[in-house]
Formats: sequence, C-alpha cells, structure tokens
Amino acid sequence: MNSSQLFIYSIIFLVVLISAVTFYNTIITKKWRNKVINESECWKWGMFYYNPLDKRIFLPKRTGLGLTLNFAHPVSTILMVALVLIIIISMIFPYKK
Repeated sequence: MNSSQLFIYSIIFLVVLISAVTFYNTIITKKWRNKVINESECWKWGMFYYNPLDKRIFLPKRTGLGLTLNFAHPVSTILMVALVLIIIISMIFPYKK
C-alpha cells in the first residue's frame, strides 16, 4: 500500500467515524435539549461551546445551520489535534506523482 492510498483510507475512516459520532450524538442531543441550565454562559466569546457537564461532542450551532464542538469533551480535543496534524503532514509531504 503506497502513501496516497493510506491517506485516502485515513480520510475515509475519519469521515465514517465523524458520521457515526454525529449520528450517535443526535440521539443524545434529543435527550439533552432544554436541559442545560444557562446555556448562554457556556459559549465562550460567543462562538466556542465549553460545558463539561454536557456529554455531547457535536451540538447544533448557536445560530445558523451546522454543528459545533463541545471543547470541554476530550474527544473534541483529539479531533482538533488530528485535523491539525493532517494539515501539517500534508503541507510537509505534498502529493507528488
């Protein structure tokens, strides 16, 4: 297996993993909806959600469509580090034909 195939398989794995986690968290989101007290205090600088009592990794954005991370959850830290590493590695070792 060459490096380009490994990179493609890694991306596919991450997409499937994030999709599975998102699907799972939609179930948790329904359970937690309207149960977080003073949720506005959990939004740091109005855009980063940080609530250690909230078990969700992904949650609906405060405004607009889409999801955001709960930065108090350890999995979100792992996801952010993985994303930064993928970007750095792809910059260091660009794809060459």
